[in-house]
Amino acid sequence: MASEAATILKHGWLFMLANVVNRAAGLLLLPLYTRLLSPSEFGVYALVVVVADLLAVMLMIGMNNAFTAVYFEHAEEGDRRRVASTCLLAVVGTSVAMVGLAWPLGMAGSWAMFGDTGHAAVMAIALAGVALTTLFELALAYYRARKRSGLCLLVSLAKVVALLAFNLLFLWALGLGVEGIFLANGASFLALGLLLVVAILKDTGFSFSLPILKRVAALGLPYAPQSLLDIANNFVSRWLLNILLSTAAVGLFAFGMRLSQILFMFLTASFLQIWSVSRLESQHGAADHAQADFVFHLFVVLLTGAGLGLALTAPEILWLIASADYTPVLTSMPFLVLAYVLHGVRMNPEVAILKAKRVGVLPWISAASLAVGSALALALVWQWGLPGAALANLGREVFQIALTETVRRRICRDEVPLNAVRIGWILVPAAFAYAAGWYLFGTEVDPAFTAEKVVLVLVFLAAAVFGPGMGSAGRAMLGKLLLGRVRRLQSAS
Repeated sequence: MASEAATILKHGWLFMLANVVNRAAGLLLLPLYTRLLSPSEFGVYALVVVVADLLAVMLMIGMNNAFTAVYFEHAEEGDRRRVASTCLLAVVGTSVAMVGLAWPLGMAGSWAMFGDTGHAAVMAIALAGVALTTLFELALAYYRARKRSGLCLLVSLAKVVALLAFNLLFLWALGLGVEGIFLANGASFLALGLLLVVAILKDTGFSFSLPILKRVAALGLPYAPQSLLDIANNFVSRWLLNILLSTAAVGLFAFGMRLSQILFMFLTASFLQIWSVSRLESQHGAADHAQADFVFHLFVVLLTGAGLGLALTAPEILWLIASADYTPVLTSMPFLVLAYVLHGVRMNPEVAILKAKRVGVLPWISAASLAVGSALALALVWQWGLPGAALANLGREVFQIALTETVRRRICRDEVPLNAVRIGWILVPAAFAYAAGWYLFGTEVDPAFTAEKVVLVLVFLAAAVFGPGMGSAGRAMLGKLLLGRVRRLQSAS
């Protein structure tokens, strides 16, 4: 009965581990950044990252998502190898060209972002590093499609080691500041990218198909404007904070976003790596929508619990990894965390739209969200500064998920829609738990308080699992999955 759910969970945990390892460097390096960089320097870093993200979008043109969809359109192994080789060779060629253009693009980016060319060098280094990163990301997409979860884990571990080593060299030992961060990224992905390109082409052979590339581009191009608009959404608040307040305010906001992004990096992205692949595969055979919906609901419960824990323990995290200069971000953390929880929920209708191959609507959704988010940011940043930027970010996410789900219900009628009531039975108890924690503990850092916060999160998880949202059928399915897991462990032992 629970075969599809069991399959998703079976592969999902290992992909989640690989993704946690893959993203671990960003978390492990954050204390280094916040100890060695002031909020103002961190703000420069955050603004350069926005420009680098724009290049990443133009390079990839939705390549990872489109690659997976086109890969599974072909049943024959030889055709799938041709898809992988074609995409990889296309990205290699584009990346080489973009590395050559890094300096003039860096000068233009510095002038556009800061009004002068004083940051041209760091901008050029960042842009060259992004070109190399695209090779690494496509390689991981290939191994995920092949369900080579063990290899994904090994590659992710190599990435962590390389990034940690090069960051310690350039940022800490040589004291190169923001430039050192991007030099470390470039050196890491140059080494890993070359190794992965050779390994994959050895497996697939050199084969290039223009029709396949056109097919990938046709599916991927709609993601480019959508992703550009999503980046613009993130940029608006940072730009307004820089104009109205200071670069230090940008650094504080970016630091809060980086902490909240842990939810996406370690949970949402990991879950989607197997759940979205499973949903795309299901279009070629019988699909059990109820099981897929159950797995997604269980994911939202875990994501919300993790978000609650992150918001409650933000004072402890700040005390551990950052200087006191970053303390003002605490008032914004619950709004930033909730936005990333809703971002995870939004992936449900977006995957359904991808499965229906109607991705052309996504840029229009992002454009509408940009308009709403910009209006909110202009009003709220002017009024409340940093907390206003966090509220504007949350408001945009609420609007975008509502609009995406509305569109999904019109064009994907065979898919199970989001149940707002069930989601509410998760989010509302979490909001009450956070309010209680804030009232009881505030921002004080105390080991006893930390333990009580953990208990509060566990109480929320119990309420979410045994409350009306999960339902008796969901709890029965969860019980069967857990019982099956216990039996497999007993058999293995």
